[in-house]
Amino acid sequence: MTGEAALQGTKVSPEVVKELMGDMSPEDKKALQGWYWYDWANQAWALTVLTVIVPQYMTALYNSAHGGGGDSFYAWVNGASMLVVAVSAPLLGIIADRIPIKKKLLWWFTIVGVVACCLMAFTSLMGEYDYYFLAMVTIVGNVGFSIGNTFYYAFMPYLADKRCMDHVSSWGYAYGFMGGSLLLVVHLLVVMRIGIDLGDYRLPFVFITSGLWWLGWGMRLFWWTPEPKIPNPTPIGSVKEAATIAVTELVNTLREIRKFKVLAFFLVAYLLFYDGVNTINGMASAFGEEVLRINPMMNIVLLLTVNVVAVPMSIVFGKLANKHGTKKILMSALIIYSAVAVIAVGFAPLEMNDDPTQYDFQYQWNEETDQYDVGMYDEDEGGVPDDYLGTGLHKRVICCVSGGWVALEGEGDQALRDTFWDYLANTPQEDVKRGDDVSKKHLSRNESAALVTAMHNMTDHRFSFFFSEGPQNGEYSVGDRHPTQISGGPVDFWPNALRTYVWGPLGMGAPLQWIFLGMVIGCVMGAAGAQARSMFTLLIPETRTTEFFGFFGFIGKAAAAIGPIIYAIASGMFDSRVAVLSVTVVILIGTYLTSRIDLEEGYLAAVAEDEKNRRLSGSNDGKE
Repeated sequence: MTGEAALQGTKVSPEVVKELMGDMSPEDKKALQGWYWYDWANQAWALTVLTVIVPQYMTALYNSAHGGGGDSFYAWVNGASMLVVAVSAPLLGIIADRIPIKKKLLWWFTIVGVVACCLMAFTSLMGEYDYYFLAMVTIVGNVGFSIGNTFYYAFMPYLADKRCMDHVSSWGYAYGFMGGSLLLVVHLLVVMRIGIDLGDYRLPFVFITSGLWWLGWGMRLFWWTPEPKIPNPTPIGSVKEAATIAVTELVNTLREIRKFKVLAFFLVAYLLFYDGVNTINGMASAFGEEVLRINPMMNIVLLLTVNVVAVPMSIVFGKLANKHGTKKILMSALIIYSAVAVIAVGFAPLEMNDDPTQYDFQYQWNEETDQYDVGMYDEDEGGVPDDYLGTGLHKRVICCVSGGWVALEGEGDQALRDTFWDYLANTPQEDVKRGDDVSKKHLSRNESAALVTAMHNMTDHRFSFFFSEGPQNGEYSVGDRHPTQISGGPVDFWPNALRTYVWGPLGMGAPLQWIFLGMVIGCVMGAAGAQARSMFTLLIPETRTTEFFGFFGFIGKAAAAIGPIIYAIASGMFDSRVAVLSVTVVILIGTYLTSRIDLEEGYLAAVAEDEKNRRLSGSNDGKE
């Protein structure tokens, strides 16, 4: 048999895959279904919570407290959680390779993640400690999700013939995107107050339902999917003994992986492109808040668009991988992803116009009261302003509650507070505690005239003002650090050029740019993840899956720690656009290294290792 013929799994006809899957026993099919459903379940955390809600929410809370830098803070939090995972995942993986506890460990880390997810519902009750509390439970939840996924991935080689790994991996991702999309639709309706108005309980509803979704649908794996068999289990008597074995095996595995040259080279490439892709995915919502001030609702629309497109495209790319090879499809997906990331660096809000709804602080003249109403109100049955909703595109209160516009402390909003406090708040600053809603909801004629003078004289801030009708009709001001004011950054020529020659002529504001991003990313995101997972599965010996998946998890989590740190440093030294661009360069380096991998050689090395291990253990239960 030639090497090309031996390389099963990289180019397999759909007919062969269909036949192999059809020949599986009913019990094996049910076990595989249970595995699929867990991907459906945990996307509640991966997509709704960690990708859509938390980055934007934490960034907004931090900006409200300090006046800026929220995306950098979130990047450090994300990096810290991944460092914990990077240290613990390979050790736990080695232990799980020696005793059959993959399923038990997955269960406990699922519970950790679910509890942390539900605790996020209490963030708004923490007052001045809100973003600290959210950061803490985010780290705990991310540890539960990420380490749990190490064991979840380790099930895959036991669920079907190796030649079906592209099919299994792609369908797993498709299930995840479908589950995430369905829940995102529900959360979008809640955030938009369509059909049900939960008021201030909208975010708690999102967090609690995400946790329950994860636990409820995930139970199918624990009911239907058996613990994978271990050819030569080794009993472990104590925690100390387990730790000793784990450290010893960790060192040995480092040495062993070096013997699998192709696998080791792939892990280096994977560290780089996985680093980039997951950092950009995880930071997109924070980037949207910090740079574009995207409406939180649009973050849900973005991920919903990604998921709707990704469901069929994951399956399509899986079939293309069967036909053209896993490596080629993975590289194509990464190149497309990198190109879109460069375009995203050039996203920019359109120039402010005379539409008052585009401004942060909106003042509407009220003829009956002879004063300006600040922001938006619900009206009672008689058409009289009744329930204050907040001001600006996001309907936020001005100060100083969780998620409000203006920070109570910190250098970021100091100049704004010094100049505008008496016009924005109804209580002296020294008497206010963070968490108090002291927003000024009305301005008299004299106050509005004084504010107009002040807002033209002082523009060193990140907000915008607009007066509609009345004595100050049409008066407006845009701060120098408002998202529409793009200048001073090393790559600001790029967003300014795209706004002038592309976004402006096409009438594509930031929300439409965001949807475009979702459509293109949706085409390739699932393909990149599924084919990387499939490619790794082809390169590892089946008899040492959890050990090597532990390293797969280690590399992935180490990369996930490094990526946000790179983002935070680049953002601190330059700005958020440079941060995204620097991460994109990392993706391209990883893509180039992937092109140098000899997949056939790596596959044959894994097969030879399996044959040796089965002879030594006397086990003939593995798949042929």
